[in-house]
Amino acid sequence: MVGYQRVKVTDHAICPFCPGNEGETGTPIREITDAQGAWLVRCFPALNPIFMIEAAENKRADGMYDKMGNVGAHELVVENREHTKTLSEFTRDELASVLRMWAERMVDLKNDKRFKQVQVFRNHGELAGSYIYHPHSHILSTAIIPNGIQLELINSRDHYEQKQRCLLCDIITQKLRQGRRVVASTENFIAYCPFAPRSPFEVWVVPRTHSATFETDLGGTLTEEFTGLFIDVMKRIERVRNAYSVVVHTAPNQAQAIEQFRQEEVQVSDYFHWHIEILPRDFRTSRFKRDDEFYTVSVTPEEAANILRSEKF
Repeated sequence: MVGYQRVKVTDHAICPFCPGNEGETGTPIREITDAQGAWLVRCFPALNPIFMIEAAENKRADGMYDKMGNVGAHELVVENREHTKTLSEFTRDELASVLRMWAERMVDLKNDKRFKQVQVFRNHGELAGSYIYHPHSHILSTAIIPNGIQLELINSRDHYEQKQRCLLCDIITQKLRQGRRVVASTENFIAYCPFAPRSPFEVWVVPRTHSATFETDLGGTLTEEFTGLFIDVMKRIERVRNAYSVVVHTAPNQAQAIEQFRQEEVQVSDYFHWHIEILPRDFRTSRFKRDDEFYTVSVTPEEAANILRSEKF
């Protein structure tokens, strides 16, 4: 939670996300509970939100620049009752509940046509910028498409227009054919180290069948398969790094009347492929992060995949 991250919170006795401290976080938007009514996963508005549903869009010019209000939404998801549990220690059922919460909130927020993009991210460890150890994630809705997603859309669209194929589908095919940089795979999902990583041991988890939206893709046996793979990957990553960020990349809100999408001959769902990016953090990459989009890593993606793949549990 933005309001709490200025103070390092490692003690569950003062953690605002631990059971018994629910009054510190306000009224929940949604809770997933057990048979006895105890919460398993909670979602509530951030106390100090970056974006606000009540804010006016108020688009206006300031000379050659554009301004607008911080309209959007900022929600927190407390993912587990246990203060010290990391992703690698989640059971499949526990992770499935978190994924269900993410998906439900993304679908609900996309019903607001003001919001062009819904993002889910979680940071673990101080080097990733998180000062509350309790497992939690953020959900942000924005009235603009963030630059990173916009770049993915442009590159994916360009590749599709040239080849009539999805960019990530082509990458997956090559990864599987070459057997390089693959960390783990199942019938429907693959985890691999990207060719040009931003940090050592960066891993992407991607569905092997083309799909644009995370929030509508998981369910039934697919969820069980995905949770098994994801927990396995996190066990491997947590053996080599104790801080990381996890970011869900899903297609923009296609219910939103976005002029650029209406003018395209192909639909976003044709060329955008959802995926989850896991970016481990270390002191070097966190301290020397560059703003010019050039990254220096100490471990090649081939070496990283070999190390992660060879870890035994």
